[in-house]
Amino acid sequence: MSKHVVPMIHVPDVRATVNWYQNIGFRVVEVHGNEEPGGLSFAIVAFGSGQVMFREGGETSTKRRREVDLYTYTDDVDATYSELKDRVDVVQGPHNTFYGMREVIIRDLNGFWITFGQESFFGMLMGGIHEGKAELVRRAIDSGQLQLETLNVALAAALTKDNTEIVDMLKNAGATPPPEIDLATLQSYAGRYKGANGPEIEVTLKDGRLFAAPSGHEPVSLWPLDQITFKPVAFDGASVVFNVEDRTTTGLTFIQDGHRNDLKRL
Repeated sequence: MSKHVVPMIHVPDVRATVNWYQNIGFRVVEVHGNEEPGGLSFAIVAFGSGQVMFREGGETSTKRRREVDLYTYTDDVDATYSELKDRVDVVQGPHNTFYGMREVIIRDLNGFWITFGQESFFGMLMGGIHEGKAELVRRAIDSGQLQLETLNVALAAALTKDNTEIVDMLKNAGATPPPEIDLATLQSYAGRYKGANGPEIEVTLKDGRLFAAPSGHEPVSLWPLDQITFKPVAFDGASVVFNVEDRTTTGLTFIQDGHRNDLKRL
């Protein structure tokens, strides 16, 4: 038998839990009963090649989030959401993450979160450029879900890879190279920034490009959209705007999906 890990979750009612998971597309692999008529003490259910065990003895909870989450990979998050949204408790609808996944989060009958995830079209686009796979770039473009500024940044990344096919593909989709910003302006943005609620970001300049490193994380490349606005390559739908007063950089604003986080320069 190959080595693999299967989580076991203790639940108040194994049969009710199995029925609920069957209703959202899981299949029953194995069950064991107890002495009570119609009762179950243990079960294994599967989604694709992944499995999860349920065992009796768990307690109910009113917590917003339980001790265990399940992450399930699927081929079409939006289709999954359309199928389930009227039958389950939705924690968060379809959304793209900074780590290149498109996800939807629901809650099962016991309060445990289940995330359905697939690679986002943004992740597919940047992955295709990095790996030189034109078919992935084409698929991402054809999705129609990528903003023009995302395509512009993708073009800038593709130009560094010297892949003519991908570069032409992005240009035909309307992408244009990012604006050129002089070195002195870029240098004026370098420094440490801190938000009112604690988050801190260090912006550095290396080889003519800006990088931003949130506390405890690896630096993320910033690609210019205009003279003060930059797009973090790893964050779809996000931008960094430097606040300049009297030619002095006083802070920055991180914007993602309509949410703003203002940080002052230290």
